[in-house]
Amino acid sequence: MKALFFSPFANIWEHTFPESLIAEGLKTKDVEIVTVRCDGLFQEFCVAMSASGLTPADSSRNRKQVCVACRKRRDFTDRTFGFNSIQLETFVENGDRVEVEALLGTATLDNWMLLRLRDVPIGRYAAYEFLLNHKILGTDISPSLFPVYLAQLRNSCLTLLAAHRILDREKPDAVITYNRLYGVNHAFLAVAEQRQIPTYSLQGGAHTIHRGETVSMYRDSQTQYQVLEKPEWQRYKERPIDADDVNLVSTHFLGLMEASSAFAYSSAFEASDPGELRAKLGVPESSSVLLIPMSSEDELNAAELADLLPDRSHRPNLFEDQFTWIEFLFRYAAGQPNLTFILRLHPRMFPNKRESVVAPVVEKVNRLIATAPSNVIVNLPSDNVSLYDLMQITDVLLGYRSSVGAEFAAFGTPVVAPTNRDFFTYPDEINRIGSTEAGYILEIERAISDGWSLENMRMAFRWFSFLFTRMSIDFRESVSAKPIAIRPKKPGLRLWLWRKFVFVFIQFGPLIRERLALRNRATSQLGKDISFDVISHQRGSVAESPLWPTSNNTLAHETAALDDQLRLLTETMWKNVAEPNSLAGRIASYLSAR
Repeated sequence: MKALFFSPFANIWEHTFPESLIAEGLKTKDVEIVTVRCDGLFQEFCVAMSASGLTPADSSRNRKQVCVACRKRRDFTDRTFGFNSIQLETFVENGDRVEVEALLGTATLDNWMLLRLRDVPIGRYAAYEFLLNHKILGTDISPSLFPVYLAQLRNSCLTLLAAHRILDREKPDAVITYNRLYGVNHAFLAVAEQRQIPTYSLQGGAHTIHRGETVSMYRDSQTQYQVLEKPEWQRYKERPIDADDVNLVSTHFLGLMEASSAFAYSSAFEASDPGELRAKLGVPESSSVLLIPMSSEDELNAAELADLLPDRSHRPNLFEDQFTWIEFLFRYAAGQPNLTFILRLHPRMFPNKRESVVAPVVEKVNRLIATAPSNVIVNLPSDNVSLYDLMQITDVLLGYRSSVGAEFAAFGTPVVAPTNRDFFTYPDEINRIGSTEAGYILEIERAISDGWSLENMRMAFRWFSFLFTRMSIDFRESVSAKPIAIRPKKPGLRLWLWRKFVFVFIQFGPLIRERLALRNRATSQLGKDISFDVISHQRGSVAESPLWPTSNNTLAHETAALDDQLRLLTETMWKNVAEPNSLAGRIASYLSAR
């Protein structure tokens, strides 16, 4: 076998190292490895520059410094692992540049999403990270940003044309890249797929703390959503998990509550007094609280334009979109004066520790909020209220698409959702589902009546355990990539200074961390076997491999492990939360009755 790794962003070490470990594991199975690297083709702007804290507005000098650092890590990695490396530029001909510039010359604000090159919808594929960085909903690009998009389009087009020659010469049995969502990666994989060459996308695992130490692998455009429908999850959900799995899931939530990861949008848990939090938000003391977390619209939009969402046309759908769902909840709230609803706006709509742009959708949200009844409270990111403090006063979570539903269920809170064609964040089994408006209201009222339950927690823990132990390969033996705790949590001077420091360190650092990582690297035999099994048998994901060990844990042992985690929370992080009418209080009451 020959596996070709399209890996042009070597400067992103958090991607390069785990990817290289996958390649090295395949190499031990006599798979020939070829890496495709960049030598400056994307110097106008690229993902590696964005990861170094730059924007297209930064100077050419700073952008070239990233190219220098990228080459340094590229050469060091290929030399150490012994990979056969080829340069993307070598396969770009002068005629390609002429062809690409001619295509760019036809691009307008009205037709960019329709542009095609060699039968690939390159206009849409090239836009992914651009749309996310600027939080664009739909296809409406402002004239001032259009040159930035065109630069990404140029990179993707040149990559696509070079891919034809590279694949002609190398004839690989599989093509692998880290995150097919990036425009140039998607362009390269699209050419491979036209030739029926299996493609695989690597991604950091879902665990907040161990994200950079684990790697998921999906075939072609398969996503987590398709895995939910596979027999592997259907079997796993019926089996009790053991204490080690429960502990692994619990450390994920500790990481979320610390909010140290760039992928954790909420501010850190502060153990606010529930009574004081109710007073701060204006929640009546005796009122049940229903939390409505909004989800990010621009992420869905970017993935849809890139053809990276599964076909949802066959799925039932109660509300047209998130906004009609909220309008319905506002009408329901108006007739329930004894209930309090908290509408929590997604932090991605506003400047945060990853992006500094206000999403255009905020204007639409503000118009919606103006229609809210008096018992709806709006929670903005600027309120500095952690999601995990809100958890203490929430009786029911009303979900639509947000992953917050699975997080709250993991603490025993009931979660209610409508049937939703766009829901593919986690298994339906975690939610109570309403397929009609009357049925949806009935499920909400039942959830209020039933309240907290260990069974809510059990199913959510099994899902997260499956996510962490079956949908990714574990490299914790040799990869240490914990979130950097010193990263400032809010936009401002401190975050700006931190990014500047990171830029200097990555560009001019002496590769100390990289040398240590490579010196101490060790991949488990199971990890090697599973990655080879997936590629050699063309499986849809690592979850489909039959090589994973099975568990024979009992329901009683699982319950005891869950009880232990709840007891630990009440004795440590929640030890100062004594109010009976709080999540900690409800759990303490449950434990005292055991």
